[in-house]
Amino acid sequence: MEHEMKFPPPEIPGYDNKFVLWASVILIIVVLYSTYLHHFRPQILRVPSNTDVSTWTNPRFEETCVYDRMSEAERAKVRAEGVPGNTLGDILFLDISSILVALLCFLHARKHYGKWMAFCFLIGSFVFTGLQESMWILYGRFTGTSAMVGLGEQVYGTYWFTKGGLWFFETPVAMCLGWFYVAYGCVWMAAKALPKSGLVKRAVLGGLLAMTVDLWMDPVATSPELMSWVWATGDIIRIFGIPQTNFLGWFLLIFVFAILWETLPLWEKRLGRAKATGYFFIVVIAADLAVLAFQYPWCRVLRGILVAMGFQHGLQIPPGW
Repeated sequence: MEHEMKFPPPEIPGYDNKFVLWASVILIIVVLYSTYLHHFRPQILRVPSNTDVSTWTNPRFEETCVYDRMSEAERAKVRAEGVPGNTLGDILFLDISSILVALLCFLHARKHYGKWMAFCFLIGSFVFTGLQESMWILYGRFTGTSAMVGLGEQVYGTYWFTKGGLWFFETPVAMCLGWFYVAYGCVWMAAKALPKSGLVKRAVLGGLLAMTVDLWMDPVATSPELMSWVWATGDIIRIFGIPQTNFLGWFLLIFVFAILWETLPLWEKRLGRAKATGYFFIVVIAADLAVLAFQYPWCRVLRGILVAMGFQHGLQIPPGW
């Protein structure tokens, strides 16, 4: 798999337009239904309250990473006022700005890779991250257990997002689109930095770039001032207050998705465009499940290593976060 994409596949207007239309219709229906459930039937998916943090379970407010980072005054303010930044204006700005940035990235992708490949990247990455995030969120929310495997601490639940107008299952559309333009930007930069290298090397670089972006972005987004999403405490290693599983997940998702997306032209040559498209989305969903499944043994292996080294509690890097 050492190929290099030197030019976009030729457009097939009849198929490409139908694909864009039907994929968009299906995605919009899922988003509208998810948004309805999240805002108007929150009891079905047990959506946590943004105004009364005392009702939180799996984890409770006191069992979250952001609670550990707060002063007593900040904790009292959140208990009294709820999660900050949840006004209608804040939500509209988040959704609209994400749509506009994603549109710019899509136009860039269409120019360089053609409509079909650009839309496969957009929809594929949207579904890839939305399903991955939602599975983790709902698993922790409904079971009360965690895949993070605490070291010396009991872990309840995983995490969830607190902000969003439009939703894809339990992931804000803004986050799905954010994943698209971060992923696309990193894959594009990797291709420019390593134009003669093999696909795997480019995918590794793209994953590392995305993980680096996430390393400085998530500690800000999960700060007491923003609380854009909430993590349970108890992970084996926390880096700047964020569980290491988050950064590992970012790398794996970008790495795997970059390989699948760049392989699309080869699948098209063998199967034709219609079958290649269907095969791509089937493999994307299968890869989603594989990445999710990988995290379980990884956490247990890492836990075993730290226990063997004599650690009794999870690590915080740097200390105090």
